[in-house]
Amino acid sequence: MQYVGLLAPIAFVFALSAIAQVSSLRKEVQELKEELQANEKNR
Repeated sequence: MQYVGLLAPIAFVFALSAIAQVSSLRKEVQELKEELQANEKNR
């Protein structure tokens, strides 16, 4: 049970990394949506 305290900082780092990647993916998806909308208007 005492090992759980040692794993908490590692889990925190992984959580921050996951949040950063989700943010990056959201930005990329938004850019792709805008690109698709621009292509739809050009047709």
